[in-house]
This record gives sequence, structure tokens and C-alpha cells, in this order.
Amino acid sequence: MKIIVDLQTKTVAGVTVDGDFLAGKNQALIAPPEDFDIDAMGDYAFDGASLVRDVQAALSRAKAARKARIKLEAAHLIEADDWKLQRAREREAAGWGTLAEVDAELAARESIRRSSNAAEQAVDSLTDAASVQAFVWAVDVAVAVPRRMTHKQFMARFTDAEIQAMLKAFGDNPALRPWWERFSLARDISLDDAVTQNGVQALEAAGLIGKGRAAEVLANAPAAV
Repeated sequence: MKIIVDLQTKTVAGVTVDGDFLAGKNQALIAPPEDFDIDAMGDYAFDGASLVRDVQAALSRAKAARKARIKLEAAHLIEADDWKLQRAREREAAGWGTLAEVDAELAARESIRRSSNAAEQAVDSLTDAASVQAFVWAVDVAVAVPRRMTHKQFMARFTDAEIQAMLKAFGDNPALRPWWERFSLARDISLDDAVTQNGVQALEAAGLIGKGRAAEVLANAPAAV
């Protein structure tokens, strides 16, 4: 095998195994170095006597390849768990499961995404191609499970007396009425949403629920089964 070198750009133009091949204008045929990688021809430059591998080009190429594999590996991990998310959603829709089950699966998938993003950043910080090629990543970025529940589950956190007091007060309290309207239209409730937290705390401040009840209402959602 011979390397076809472009003498003007000092780069590799190709390779040939044809013993009768004649170099064109501004080209030269040279023997490949012992460690020549035909799949990385773009990493080499001609110094006038032989081919020299551009370390930075090789590093950039290795990083791009490793990050592409990380993306693919993450996608495969997420795809492999598709059935778990589908099952959780079907159970929740049928009333056999909870939003906590769905959210646990969503958090697990987000953990994969964030871990792969962190892994790509780690690859970018490496300084030699060998380290890039040897790099191994893991799903190790923790993601908190969203604290959601259905409208019905959330309302069950209030006593009948509290609900009656709230309904009676909403018509007369312009500060609470908009919150109640938005709340009534929501399919599910996030306990971490500032609007939810402020509204429940306002209920306590207005005396519609007892002292300390806001913290109880906003406590963790039911755990996933």
C-alpha cells in the first residue's frame, strides 16, 4: 500500500494498492508509517519526508467518536426501559397505579440523559486520545422524582370541613380566587410548584386550614409501588 500525498496541502489524498499507479501533478507516493490508521487519514500531515499524525486532530476525532457512542448508548438504555414507562402510564390511567410510579420512571430516564451529558463533558476535558478511547461512563447523576399527584389525591389531603370553608371563602377572597380557578382546571398537582405552595400557605394564613396544615398538605406525595 502507498499513501497518495497532496504536496500543496501537505495532506493525505488517498491510498493505493495498485503497483502501477502514477502520482498526479503535485502529488507524491510514500510508504505509510508503521502505525498508519487508514480510517484516520485526515489526522496525518506530510512534513516533506514522511507522514506525521496531528495529535490534536486525532484527539478531536476520538472525542467526537466517543461522544457519538455515548449518545447511542444512552438512547439504547432509554429504549430498553420504554416498557416500564408504558406500564406505569397504563396503570395510572386505569386507576391501578399513581403518578408517583410514572414520575419515578421519568426521573430514571432523565437520569440517563443527564449522566450522558455529564459524560460528554468529561470526554471534552480529556487531553489524550488513549484516555478518550478508554473512557467509561455510568448512569450516576441523581434526579429527584417530581412530587405530583392527581387533583383527586390532592383534594383528599384536606378535611371535609376545610374544603367547605375554602369553597365558602373563595367567592369573597379576590386573592385566593385566581389560585382556586387555576387549581380546579389542573389535571395533576405538583407539590414543588411555587403556585401550589403559595396557594396552600395562603389558605393557612387566611385561617381556612389550621396552623401547620400547609406543611402537611405539601408533604411528599405517595411513594411509587
